Amino acid sequence: MESAINLPFLFQYIPHGHCYLWQTPLVGLHLASDILIGVSYYSIPASLLYFVRKRADIPFEGIFLLFSAFILLCGTTHFVAVWTLWNPSYWVSGGIKAATALVSVYTALELIPLIPRALSLPDPKELETLNNELANQISERKMAEEEVRQLNTELELRVQERTADLEQANTQLQLEIAEREQMEMALRISKLFTEQIIHLTPNIIYIFDLEKLRNIYVNPFLTEILGYTLPEIQEMDMENISSFIHPEDRESVKYHLQRCRHLTGGSFLEVEYRMKNSQGVWCWLHSRNTVFTRSNDGQTQQIIGIASDITNRKITELKLQDTNNLLAERISELEARTRNMIRLGEMTDYLQSCLNVSEAEQALGDLLKPLFPYCSGAVYMNNILRDTVETVAVWGEVLNSEHFFQAEECWALRRGATHQGDPKFSSLYCGHIHFEAEARSTLCIPMMAQGESLGLLYLCFQDPEVIAPDVNSLAETVSKQIAISLANLKLRETLQYHSISDALTGLFNRRYLESSLNRELNRAARMQQSIGIIMLDIDHFKLFNDTYGHDAGDMILKTIAEFIKSNVRECDIACRYGGEELIVILPNASLKITLARAEQLRGGIKNLAIQTELEQTVSVTASFGVAAYPNHARSKHHLLKAADEALYRAKEQGRDRVICSPVNGDELPD
Repeated sequence: MESAINLPFLFQYIPHGHCYLWQTPLVGLHLASDILIGVSYYSIPASLLYFVRKRADIPFEGIFLLFSAFILLCGTTHFVAVWTLWNPSYWVSGGIKAATALVSVYTALELIPLIPRALSLPDPKELETLNNELANQISERKMAEEEVRQLNTELELRVQERTADLEQANTQLQLEIAEREQMEMALRISKLFTEQIIHLTPNIIYIFDLEKLRNIYVNPFLTEILGYTLPEIQEMDMENISSFIHPEDRESVKYHLQRCRHLTGGSFLEVEYRMKNSQGVWCWLHSRNTVFTRSNDGQTQQIIGIASDITNRKITELKLQDTNNLLAERISELEARTRNMIRLGEMTDYLQSCLNVSEAEQALGDLLKPLFPYCSGAVYMNNILRDTVETVAVWGEVLNSEHFFQAEECWALRRGATHQGDPKFSSLYCGHIHFEAEARSTLCIPMMAQGESLGLLYLCFQDPEVIAPDVNSLAETVSKQIAISLANLKLRETLQYHSISDALTGLFNRRYLESSLNRELNRAARMQQSIGIIMLDIDHFKLFNDTYGHDAGDMILKTIAEFIKSNVRECDIACRYGGEELIVILPNASLKITLARAEQLRGGIKNLAIQTELEQTVSVTASFGVAAYPNHARSKHHLLKAADEALYRAKEQGRDRVICSPVNGDELPD
């Protein structure tokens, strides 16, 4: 019966406290610990809920609420544990623990997707930069608030000291507050204005830290001008920035930054450099830098700069520079051409001032060398008698050409046009060029005047290069001028020859005799020399004319004239005095030598066999009169008169003889 009555109690739970009845302090320990833990658990979610409500901007608000619910349930389980010490409400305790388990599992599952989002939160460095900027703003506001507080303090002191002037002080305070507000408003407007200017200025405005060697601020125009974003340029250090600067400008930029470290207040430095934009195109920038901040020891810490895009200006400058260089080259060419024209004019003037062709030929080498300083050359003249072309002037070291050759050996003389010898086409070298020697470029220009070839201008250049067109043009011009000058000299010689020579005999005429005799007399007087005069007349010349005709008489005169020219010295002057009278002037010849020479001429004329046009052979004789300076006279007139008188006496004494004008009363000198 007793067993049956107590059986239901075997399936009922008993309170925990019954287990601890045997040790009361242990029950107290569990009681105190659960109560304290439960209170702590309840205070933690209260703090979290308070924090979430106060920080509306905090991220992940839901997870905070889940944590609060989890902690509250954990605290409730401890309070239920206290309850179950004396009351067996284990289903309630188990239900609360089950709810706690569900909330904890749900909270754990919610944390998994939140981890990447938490990792993507801003970097501490960025937060530090933002905090620094915020700190600066807070510092500025604190300074302003400090100033306001100082003003308020001063105001309170004034209120305490001067209660009677409270209204005036209040009015003054209101005025000061209004002014301060105006100042703050002006400061905000000024700051806004500065920011707008920075954002609207079409230049790159930047702040560069000389210690960190990186840009700490760049305005948005960087992207517009160079194409880089602001974070990209701010993340670049000096090494990365240098890679975008043109290699030729890196040293100048580096030197510019070194100079910026020594900038004084109010001064600035400028530099121009090329920087590659985001599309790989080089852009020209002009930067002007000044001090932005200094360190405590006064060293420049940061510089502020304005960089302007001057690419278009630089392109224009480069084009202008190219134009100036081209203009300078043109001016140089023009100056060289002008110098050549001046030298050409001087050459022409020298040639025209020459007395004869021979003198001109001797001067040609020195006249042509300045015109063609970088080449050797020669002037060839036609030798009609030998049918060859011979050098009359040479300059330079290596001529590479014969000094005389047949005209047909030169392509220029054959074609009557300029011919250029090129080492690449050795088969087209002229025959007179030694092309087997060192390969050189040559130029042959025929010297043409009045449609007639006078010779050849030949140039041999030092290098086997293409001959410049201006050199070719100058050579052709020089060739024409030489040809014209030499043709004029030849014409002048011809005219002079005809003006001073006898047309029939080829001897000098009487006009030349008088001028030459005056010249020789003056020279003899200076040099204390003698002059011999031989005057001859053909015997019975009128009879020959009447017998054989005037043509035969002319033949006799020509033959005797040729005989005299071939039997006198080059310095002697043979002239036709008039009719059949001839005179020979012998400079620096004594009277004795003159007589001997006259006798030789007399014998030679007598032995001449003259062939007339009628194929008749005749012989003639001549009578000679001899006089000498200073033996007989010192003037031209008296000297000729003395010779004429001696000739007259030779005629009277039987002709075919030499008679000397008497000296000191004697007929013949000793």
